[in-house]
Formats: sequence, C-alpha cells, structure tokens
Amino acid sequence: MNSVKYMTKASIIALMAGVAGGASAQTASTGASTSSTTSAADPTTPSAEVSQRSIEEIVVTANKREQSVNNVGLTIQAASGLELAQRGIGGVADLAKLVPGFTFTQSLYSTPVFTLRGIGLYDATFGAAPSVSVYTDQIPRNVPVMSDALDLDIERVEVLKGPQGTLFGQSSTGGAINYIVGKPTSEFRAGADASYERFNRAELSGFVSGPLAQGIKARLAVKGVSGGAWQRSLSRPDDDNGDSRKIMGRLTLDIEPTERLNIELMATGVRDRSDPLAPQYAGTLLNIYGSQAAADASGNPYAQVDAQRYNDLTNPASPGYDASFVGRQTTVVGRLNGTDPVKAAGAQALLGTRVSNSSRDAEWTPGLLGKSDNYYFQFAGRGDYELSDTLKLTYLAALAKQKLEYNQDLDGTTVAVVDVPLWGDVRSFNQELRLAYDTDQVHALIGGSYDNLRTSQNNFFRLDQYSANSDLITITENNFDSRMKSYGAFANVEVEVTPQLTVQGGIRYTKNKQNATYCYSDPTGTGAAVLFGSALNSVPITIGAGQCFPTTGDLLLGTAQSTLEPVNQKLTEDNVSFRAGVNYKFDQGGLIYATISQGYKAGIFSAIGASRVNQYTPATQEKVIAYEGGVKLPVAGNALQFNAAGFYYDYSDKQVRGRVQDVVFGLLEKMLNVPKSYVWGLEAEIVARPAEGLRFSASGTYLKSKVTSNYSATPDGLAVYNASGYTGNFKGSDLPFTPKFSANADIQYSFPVSDDLNAFLGGGVTYQSKQNTTFNNDLLPAEEFYIKGYALVDLRAGLSTEDGRWRVTAYGRNIAGKSYTTAVSTYLDTLIRYRGKPAVYGMSVAFKY
Repeated sequence: MNSVKYMTKASIIALMAGVAGGASAQTASTGASTSSTTSAADPTTPSAEVSQRSIEEIVVTANKREQSVNNVGLTIQAASGLELAQRGIGGVADLAKLVPGFTFTQSLYSTPVFTLRGIGLYDATFGAAPSVSVYTDQIPRNVPVMSDALDLDIERVEVLKGPQGTLFGQSSTGGAINYIVGKPTSEFRAGADASYERFNRAELSGFVSGPLAQGIKARLAVKGVSGGAWQRSLSRPDDDNGDSRKIMGRLTLDIEPTERLNIELMATGVRDRSDPLAPQYAGTLLNIYGSQAAADASGNPYAQVDAQRYNDLTNPASPGYDASFVGRQTTVVGRLNGTDPVKAAGAQALLGTRVSNSSRDAEWTPGLLGKSDNYYFQFAGRGDYELSDTLKLTYLAALAKQKLEYNQDLDGTTVAVVDVPLWGDVRSFNQELRLAYDTDQVHALIGGSYDNLRTSQNNFFRLDQYSANSDLITITENNFDSRMKSYGAFANVEVEVTPQLTVQGGIRYTKNKQNATYCYSDPTGTGAAVLFGSALNSVPITIGAGQCFPTTGDLLLGTAQSTLEPVNQKLTEDNVSFRAGVNYKFDQGGLIYATISQGYKAGIFSAIGASRVNQYTPATQEKVIAYEGGVKLPVAGNALQFNAAGFYYDYSDKQVRGRVQDVVFGLLEKMLNVPKSYVWGLEAEIVARPAEGLRFSASGTYLKSKVTSNYSATPDGLAVYNASGYTGNFKGSDLPFTPKFSANADIQYSFPVSDDLNAFLGGGVTYQSKQNTTFNNDLLPAEEFYIKGYALVDLRAGLSTEDGRWRVTAYGRNIAGKSYTTAVSTYLDTLIRYRGKPAVYGMSVAFKY
C-alpha cells in the first residue's frame, strides 16, 4: 500500500515538474494569446496562421459560474454539442467515446450503471442512489433510470471526476455529469436533424427558439426515434428485438421581469415504448460432470467434462462448494428424459441453448419481450436575483417522475427459468437555495438543498423451469417501496491570492433519512404454504396468497417464522464532505492544481426478492477520500492542449450487491459493504490542430484498484460469495468494472471544395481493456465473469456549408463489426451476458437557421 501511495505522489510531482518546465519553455518560445478567437489580421502572417489553428475555448460551469475550462482547477472532460454529434455520442451510454475511465453497463433489469475511475454500483434497483450523479443544467436526475432526454438539444456536456458535493446538489463519490441544454435566444433560431441507419433506425429532431414578448424568450426542442431492432432469436430467425419507439420534448421559457431578476422554466417529457434488450445465453453449470464416464452415464446429451469445476461444486471442502448442485442437476436431467413433453422441452432449452459469439444473437421466451410502457417528465424552475453587483441569490426546484413497465428475460433461453415482468416508478422533488458572492478576487457561495425521492418497484418471477422449484412455486411476486429525504448545507470559497495563485475550500453537511418496505410472496398461495409453511417446520405456518413469506429463525430446526406482513427497514445517516485545493496559473495560460476531497454516497436499500429477512439489511454509506494533482497546458499558440492528472482514492465501505450462503436456500442476494479498498491512476489528454483544418484528440486512463481489507463475511457472520459461487477472503481482488486501461482518440480533417462548401473526413477509436465484474483472486476464480478487452472504430465523412447551416454526414459505428460484451451476470441456472451493437452505418442531415 505504501508503495502505491509513493508511486502516485511521485507521479503527481513529476507531472507538476513537467508543466513547470513546459510553461517556462512556453514563455520563452511564444508570446501568443490563449484566446480561441480567430485573428482578423492578414492570414498570411505567422501570428494569424497560429491563431487560425488555435483550439476552440470551452466554457464550463463546474464552479457554478462560467469559466474557461483551462482556468478551473478540477479534472474535467467537456465537449460541445457539435463534437458530441460528430463522434456519435448520444446519451450517457456513449460517454466512453469521450471520457476514459468511464464505463457504462446495464443491470439485470436493464437499468443503467455508471462507473467512473472504478467508483460505481452494479444494482438493479430503480431508485438506487448513484455513485456518479447526472444533472441537466445543475438540476439533478436523482437516479440513473431518470436518464431520458439527455441527448435532446444539447449545448455541451461536462464530466467532473472525483467526489462531488460542495458545489453540486447531490453528494457523490465518483463524479458528476452535467448536461447543458440549448437556451432560448433573443433572435429567431431553428434547426433540424434527421438520420437513417442500419436496422431501419430513424431519428428526427428539431428546435425553434426566439422572443415571444418583451422580456420573454422560449425554446422548443423535440425528438423522435423508431426502429433499430438489431437482436435476433437463435431459435426463431424471424423474431427480432431492440426496436426504439421514443418521442421526447422540452419547452424552456426565459423570463426577465427586471434587469436584476431572471427566471427560467423548463418542462421535459419522454414517452418510451422501446424493446428491453435481451441477454445472450453464455452457458450453465448444470452441464458439468467430473469424468467422461459420468457424463456418458448421465443421460444428458449436452454434458461437458470439467473435473476441477465439478470437484469445486461437489466437494464440501472446496471454496466453490454448492450443496444444492447435484440435486438441481438431477432434477433437470430427469425432466429431460421424463415422459412430460413440456418439462422435457424446457430442460432441453435450458441445457441445450447454443452459445453464440455473434453480438446479434440472443434468446428469450417467445412473446415475453416487446414494447415497454415507460414515461418520464420533469418540471423545473430556476430564479436568479442580483441583490447587488457582487451578490446573487439563486433558487432551483424540480419535480420529476419516471414510470416503468416492461418485461425482462434473465436466463437467455426460450423457457421460463426466470422471466420477470416489472412495473413501478420513481418520483423526486428537489430544491436548492444558494447565495453567491463574486468579486475579482473572491468567489464564494453558501446554500442548502433538499431532496425527496420515492421508489415503487414490483415484479413477478416466473420460475416454471427453474431447477430448484420442485414444482412447489412457479411464480412469486416482489413488492418494494422506499423513500429517502436528504438535507444538505454547503459552502465554498475561492480566493485569488495573486493573479497566478488561487486557493479553494468547500464543505458540506448531509443528512439522509431512508425507509423501505418489502414483501416477497406467492400470489397463488399454494407453493409457499408447502415450502415455508410446513415442509421444513415442525409447527406448520399458514401462508395465504399475497402474504409475505421471508423467514426468521432456522428452517432446519423448525424454529422459522414467516413475517406474513411487509418488513419495514429504516436507515438514518449523516456525513461531512469537503474539498480543498490550490491552483497556480502561469503567464502563458498553463495551470497546475492539487486537491484533496472527501465525498459520500448515501446508504442503499435494494429491491431484493428475499427468502430470509436478513437479506433486507441495507448497505451503509460509502466514503472516498481523493488526492489529486494535475496540469492543463496550452502550447504553440494554443494549437495544442495537454492535460494530465494523477490521483489516489482511499475507498471505505464500497457498496456491492453480493451473495451470502443459506443452508436451505443456497446463495442469496444481499447488499454488502467492502471495508477498505483503493483506486489510483494516471490520466492524460491531448488536443491538437497541427495544420489548418486538422483536429486531433486523444485521452487515456490507467487505473489500479484493490481490495485491501479482509473481505470474507458480513458483520453478522454470513460467508460472502462471488458471482461464480466461490467463498473465502477476497482481499487482493480488483474492483469490478474497473478496466486497467481505457482510451479514446478522434481525428477530423476539413477542407474547402468550393467557395461556400467544405468537406470533412474523420474517425474515432474507443478502447477498454479486460475487466472483472465480480470479486476474485488467485484462490477464488471467476474467469467466466470477465469482460474481454475490445476496441471499436468509427468513421465519418461529409459536406458542410461555410456558414455551418447545412451538414450532411455518412457514418459507420463499430465498422469492424466487433462482437463485444458490456455486462456479464448470472441469475439462478444460467450465465448471461449483454452485448454491444454490431456494425451500424447510416446518413444524417443537419440544418440550422
């Protein structure tokens, strides 16, 4: 551990020394301005040539005021709406094309999971507090499922890395993503974009903006998406999946009653009837045998011989022992060779589904997937009142609801091993009030925030062909409701000690109050009464239809009791976040910075369908202390921008959704905390304009993560298992979804073909190295739960008018047709994986007036 800390510190010092030397060289060799505006001088002069090649300035609001990104002592990745469109970056799922160290995956229920620099939480709960917070114009999208319409009429996106909370409304451990949307304009403006691509996916969007009356401006943006079914069934080639059916809109009003008061009102709505993605079957352990003779004698035509894995599954002394394995295998093979044709067909589908390497291939129960029934709306308002030339009072409020209803297949086969219809909603109300004080030397703010989040999440589990249901329970129902109230008070100040030196400090107090209600039941009132009521109890328990059956006590000793009523849980926590930093800016624009920050992520209740009451225990809040140093260096007359950073995260109580062993039910889902771990890393970015019309950018992140504490059991003594079914001490494991190296690069060359028409050619590469999705080490393997590294290549070419009004683009995404995986998981009998899109090519047209 000490060597890691020393290495990180040494890297940060080296970066700082490098920028000091580079800045000195810059001062000696150039006197060019860092402004991005094009010079009006004679273009044949050297100074004009340098200025024409200068990199455009990006203005960000990371400190809740407009600043050049090169003046902000934080690690920020930012891009304009035009750059996002050129690089094929739509919503958050595509941000890896811009932000190295960022990974997007989806949970078992297709809910999005964001991980930044190894900080993230893989969980399927609709209302799970995020490790990486998402905002629209500083207004929070409280949870990842509230991510609709983030690609609608975007002006730019800013990604802040590291713990947040002293400036942004929600406290988070991984970072913050802020989408800045198009604003109403003082003159009439309009635009439209249309695209059509492979798999008959069509997209049409547009906006109109302008004044309505004296002091009132408005902007309306809409978008519709249809088609795009790129998945196909392995057993039914004419049955496809993956169509989008989405329409979204946003109306923004800008009202200026007086010179000192500005009011912005925004209404956003989305209707989404798209297909949920289907998983791809990746195998089952129920085919594994210890020898060829045993495989031949089993009567299972799909038998596979793996002596080591079979021993791990069946030897009680093995860390991978599964006491239920032999019984479940025998049950399924018995069905396969039995006289009931329905059960035989189900067992054949479970054991014999083909494992495909094509990203397009998937499998699901016929008729299960199809149109979802989701919608999202948000009503938001912001008021800014200038109390004086140096004081501004700001109030923000938002009311939002995400309603969800769709079906999910969690086994990747044609039978109901586990088919899941889901329905529920997430409702949020946010308020923030802050007072900002701004002078030439001092920038300060103080404020408070309030968040109220309610979640209702419900689902059925259809388990007809599950190997362990023994015909007792073929369907169960899970009902989960939760509420979190969060209160925050924060303050931040930046002082420009000299024109070059700035110091910054911020603090935040947060209190979270949560409660959750659980009920897992048998809606038929038959199977649960047998299994939980009498089969394993010396004194029978009466369990009716819809009554909750999670148990306390010991089933084997006959002391178990089902709750019958919903289980209520509560969690109240508070914390103090902070940030301290120092920036030094050189005369020619170079910036060096160092920060230390502490951030928290609220504890979490997970929507687990539980057999035992102790599965409902929440994971408590997690904490990250981050040490970071970096440089931002414009050189060669601003024709080249070099940024770099080194960081070390001290990670406490990382939240994970893991597994614990029960003597009767086997492995059970449960929210857990990993006591101690770390992440350290290095990042670098370069943006260059080496010649007129040519722009190149590249960025990369190297991460090293490790569990440093003993992690083998829960505080109440339950053994912890990884997704592969191994138990022991996971100390030394890498953190999940943390590829050691990720990078992206993009290049574009534009050149005139006539007086008013330009052509352009461009392309990009996105790379992520191998990553694990569950804890493992040399003694506790999980090879099947690794995601292989991959590189994706995009290309584009087109024409645009000199004034930028028209743009026509032909493009290809993943042009090599790389089959790659975005998530690997298991639920009950099968291993499944989610795949990324295959090669896509299309054309787009954009117009602005």
